[in-house]
Amino acid sequence: MCKLMRIVCFMLLLSVVPCSVFAATAAPAGPCRTIDPSTCANANQLSRASGFVTALGHFAGDSKVNYFRGSRSVSEQALSALGGSSPSVQVLADKRFLFTACPARECGGSAAAVILNEYGQIEALGFSSYHCDTACDDFRHLDFYVRKDGDNEALISELKAWGLGDPLKSTLWRPEADQGIESRVDVHLLP
Repeated sequence: MCKLMRIVCFMLLLSVVPCSVFAATAAPAGPCRTIDPSTCANANQLSRASGFVTALGHFAGDSKVNYFRGSRSVSEQALSALGGSSPSVQVLADKRFLFTACPARECGGSAAAVILNEYGQIEALGFSSYHCDTACDDFRHLDFYVRKDGDNEALISELKAWGLGDPLKSTLWRPEADQGIESRVDVHLLP
């Protein structure tokens, strides 16, 4: 009987250890920290991480835009989306991280993206929106924010791939909203 119990315990141990190893590799360990974006599983976690709201405000400034709602700051518009439904973070080349999300109320082609470097510094910000003020446009727009003194080609390329990619396009309610979108891509240079 004692030998049978040892075998059962051993089998149970073998079945538990692989599960715990899988759980440890499936998600980042510990809390999401802005200074180490690899600890954040998605944009929703990042938007709630200590220091992110402040960093976003410093990056984007206080200019008002009409992306998801009328006359709100760039950082407020970004937070309204980044706190919503979000896929897992994408690790990019050069130790950069792409976080994307849709506003909590809906997706439908509206979304935001932010690219951070390995130290948690925001390098680029992107919006896919219908430029909503009192009413929304019928066509989707892409607006990208980068620093004017940075090496922005790779950042803009990643944001375009996100904004024009199939995962975001698949959320559109009306595919015709993307007709001629190439002419509605704006790059905004920040100081």
